[in-house]
Amino acid sequence: MNENRQFLKNSFLTFTRQVMNILFGVMLLIVLARYLGPKGQGQYSLITLFPGVLLMLFTLGINTSTIYYVSKKEVTIQTVYTNNMVIGLALGLISMVLGAIIVFFYSGQFFSHTPDGLLYVCLLTLPFLFLREYFLTVFQGLQDFKAYNTMMVVNQLAILVFVGLLVILLKLKLPGAIFAFLCGNIVTAIVMVGWLKKKYQLRLVLSTFSADYFRKSVNYGLKAYISNFSSFLNYRLVVFLIGFFLADQAVGIYVIAMNIAERLAIFAASFSSVLYPKIASFDTEEERNRLTSIVSRNMMAVSIGLTIVGLCVPTEWIVLLFGGKYTESATLLRILLPGIALLSVEKILSNDIAGRGKPELNMYLSVFNVLLNVLLNVWLIPLIGLKGAALSATLTYAVSFAIKVIIFKQVAGEPIARFLLINRTDFRIYRRLISKLTML
Repeated sequence: MNENRQFLKNSFLTFTRQVMNILFGVMLLIVLARYLGPKGQGQYSLITLFPGVLLMLFTLGINTSTIYYVSKKEVTIQTVYTNNMVIGLALGLISMVLGAIIVFFYSGQFFSHTPDGLLYVCLLTLPFLFLREYFLTVFQGLQDFKAYNTMMVVNQLAILVFVGLLVILLKLKLPGAIFAFLCGNIVTAIVMVGWLKKKYQLRLVLSTFSADYFRKSVNYGLKAYISNFSSFLNYRLVVFLIGFFLADQAVGIYVIAMNIAERLAIFAASFSSVLYPKIASFDTEEERNRLTSIVSRNMMAVSIGLTIVGLCVPTEWIVLLFGGKYTESATLLRILLPGIALLSVEKILSNDIAGRGKPELNMYLSVFNVLLNVLLNVWLIPLIGLKGAALSATLTYAVSFAIKVIIFKQVAGEPIARFLLINRTDFRIYRRLISKLTML
């Protein structure tokens, strides 16, 4: 029972910090949308997505394996720190070189409307992105969710502050936004290193580097790596496809809707980040099944409720926040919301499966999702424009959710109703929570 209370405490701690993260993220979206316009917003999304793709391409799943091995206490934190620091910097430099080669030879084909100079500048972010990714999962594996969530907030806040300075005050527009992205991630990486040094007395000690742990982490991580990279492509490849079939302005309009929809998945992100290391640390199937069933069925109810609320949001609110040029974003948001609701529940099931040491099951489905999403986008974007992109996403999420439910049922041996439909037990939990709140 104490473990369940700790899980809920960590989840709600994550949730409250995620709310701050979302507020800063929405403020960042509003500033960029208004000061850059749809075209500039689209270019910013394409430029900053490029290092994001390279990051996901080269992580090798070490971020995921860090959570797994740290939560199981199978390796010392000092070894993890040294390995992640050395490997992160090395992969960051390698990906920078590859990215520069792509820009030099192929920018005309892939980034015909974006300045090459800004692409090169954005590539400088990569070493810091790798450190951010690798150290975040150290906090997650340690179940230090105060640090984990603080770093998420620091990242959004740092970028927002630099955007305010460079875009609003100095009026540098798109170049200012790209430099803000770079500076924000540098600050985040520095704060993370400082936190790990102060709280856990961790230092870069090359003698603690473990080639054996590196092999183990890659062997485990590659299964999750393919799944995570495929999922990332599934969420973000549409941006490149819209840029190819339509224009940078269309990218900007879609990105606003996509970002708002994804921020409504806050509950799933909060519980999922806590669930994975928790599931990995459990010893019995009964414990895993009970916890995941409670979380997933309540997530289903919350996601449906948020979707209904989101569908009722007036178009005027989007226009008020982002400007009249983003009217179509409201329509796209309504198409995306049902798919995002299903995706929220699927993330819970995916993290449970990964925590049981079976990330390859997520991998197979993720590869299928990418293929399905690309085919739908190639068919629907030329046919009905941005609505086709949003519809492709929702259809892909719906198919993926249905398959993941079947997979989880087989892996956990749980009846579908138990992990998707709320029951009397949940209402008793609600009553206890309400009772405790009214006593405060």
